[in-house]
Amino acid sequence: MINEKKRMSKTTLLIILSVIICLALGARLFWIQVVKKDYYSGEAAGTVTSTVSVKAARGEILDTNGNPLVSNRQTTSIIFNASYFPSSSENDARNSIIEKLIITLNKSGEKWNDTLPIVITKSGNAAFKKNSESEISYLKSKNYLDLNSYATAENCLNALIEMYELESYPLRTARNIASVRYGMVIGAFSVSNPYCFADDVSDETASMIKENGSVFTGVDTSASTIREYADGTVAPHLLGVIGSINEEEYSEHKSEGYTIDDTIGKSGIEKSMESYLRGKTGEQTVYTASDGTVTTKITTPPVQGNTVVLTIDTGLQKTAQKALKAKIDSLRSAGNPKAAGAVVAIDCNSGEILCSATYPSYDLNSYEKDYNKLVKDTVNTPLWDRATLSAYAPGSTFKPCMSIAGLEENVITPSTAIYCPGYLKISDMTFKCLDSHGALAVDQAINHSCNVFFYTVGQKLGINKMNEYATMFGLGLSTGIEIPETTGTLAGPAEREASSGSWYIGDTVQAAIGQSDNLFTPVQLANYVATIANGGTRYQAHFVKSVVSADESTIVLDNSKPKVAYELDISGRTLSAVKRGMELVGGPGGYCWEAFKSLPVKAAAKTGTSQITEYRNGAKVIYNNGLLITYAPADNPRIAIASVIERADSGSSTANIAASIYKYYFNHYGTKSPLGDKSDGTTDTTSEGTLLG
Repeated sequence: MINEKKRMSKTTLLIILSVIICLALGARLFWIQVVKKDYYSGEAAGTVTSTVSVKAARGEILDTNGNPLVSNRQTTSIIFNASYFPSSSENDARNSIIEKLIITLNKSGEKWNDTLPIVITKSGNAAFKKNSESEISYLKSKNYLDLNSYATAENCLNALIEMYELESYPLRTARNIASVRYGMVIGAFSVSNPYCFADDVSDETASMIKENGSVFTGVDTSASTIREYADGTVAPHLLGVIGSINEEEYSEHKSEGYTIDDTIGKSGIEKSMESYLRGKTGEQTVYTASDGTVTTKITTPPVQGNTVVLTIDTGLQKTAQKALKAKIDSLRSAGNPKAAGAVVAIDCNSGEILCSATYPSYDLNSYEKDYNKLVKDTVNTPLWDRATLSAYAPGSTFKPCMSIAGLEENVITPSTAIYCPGYLKISDMTFKCLDSHGALAVDQAINHSCNVFFYTVGQKLGINKMNEYATMFGLGLSTGIEIPETTGTLAGPAEREASSGSWYIGDTVQAAIGQSDNLFTPVQLANYVATIANGGTRYQAHFVKSVVSADESTIVLDNSKPKVAYELDISGRTLSAVKRGMELVGGPGGYCWEAFKSLPVKAAAKTGTSQITEYRNGAKVIYNNGLLITYAPADNPRIAIASVIERADSGSSTANIAASIYKYYFNHYGTKSPLGDKSDGTTDTTSEGTLLG
């Protein structure tokens, strides 16, 4: 009985094993005959199949009206096809082709992709390129030359010359050929990954290379795209640039499908919106027959990147840039060679940034050509975005915030008069005012920018309460914009202690007039005055209006619904008093009246002058920055502006910049508020209940 059971169990096991084997064979046959039919039929016929990635065109960037800011231009690239190009062991053949290509492009004045971090100096010596630390490190690494970390540029170049058998070439020629050979290695050159020798060549050069196929074995042309700018001077800091992916970026993004020869956003919107702009890489199947015939077929078409629509109005941006440049150029002509500045305009009822200008600036069309000069220009620093990255003492533009804090905390009322004799004494310290104003209420204190009034309010509030209100307005916090920004500094004991200093009562009164350690960016100041203008709603500032698919069939990202960062509960009494004071500054007899009197609407404003101290060669040098915050129309605000001009005499002297922006805006968008502003029920008023940032 036991033996019978054993026989049955063995039989069952054999049956199960037979079924498994049959299933496995069946699955394998299905894989070979159905799934991989093309591949194996090709193999049988002596055809080798490989897959090559096809780069997708990058998405475009448009302004708020749909005008192109960044688009793509069709170009021709020169590539190496590994199916025909001499193999890595055929050094002489490779070097000869590369040398002829370099000579050809140099003669036509065209650029080839030079990636080697070594240059030959005018004196004929090898030197490392500046700012190429990661590339130099890889060059010396075990993965490439396997040299010591202290190896010199000459050591590295000699190793390359030996590796690629370039001893018979002149040094500069050997270096150039080595650069291409190095690029082929880091670009993982293979049948499935062609090497791009040059990105943008003329039709004449492309035709000549095609016609001389016997000389340029394995060299082919390929259609591609490069970035094109409608006007490279329009908002270059905001738009940003793209460039070849570096080792660090490749390590971070290779899991997302990036290859070592990819391009990637390096700054601005190009970088922050990279995931939307990049597009989806396609696939091309390459069939190489036994007789060497190569045919290709697009098996997965590439998908162009999404279109990013910005909140910027191109015409308004150009107007702002022109007015800003004119002011700064006039200051430089008057003996201020370091004058510089920025201006930002924002929609009061949505947080959309309408223009953001900084000067000195640069042209995206000549960025690559001028890069070394731009980087070395430490006087003008044209690559630096002062609108978002520079933080300035706000001076008297801080006084509306102080007024609101004092009124809301019942330290003062709209009718409270504070007497100004021209100074305020605290203990043994004397704090000065610009004039002896006599008794002033808050609206006139704003109008005349009376320091004594705000010294007194600051004393009564204390630094903690002052900072509480400043924070509500977003000062010293991130605004939410899509590109990098400086958060600035709120003056106070914590900030002072962090820099190993001490906080005194005199610091509190200085902070109350926008001095001490207070530092805010122009974009923060614009959002702050927009919050006052609209009655206390601080919106998240943003540059991106929407993202749509390249064929416009799908909205990928919709920012049309404003996001509320914080809702201030400011009383009507307080707002009336503060706005009345700002309207006096922008009205007849006010500091900005000369610039604003020809506007089609009434504008409210607050000027500011902050004193900056520098030390040059041990000597103390003091200069002023001029600031302005403003909004219009005064009775139904739609647009708010903040400007900061380094080394300007005063904030009022910069009011013409704002006036130019207002004139363009109201001439193009009308003077009446469009339907929907603040009252159409579409605004997302879900507040976090706490401060963002």
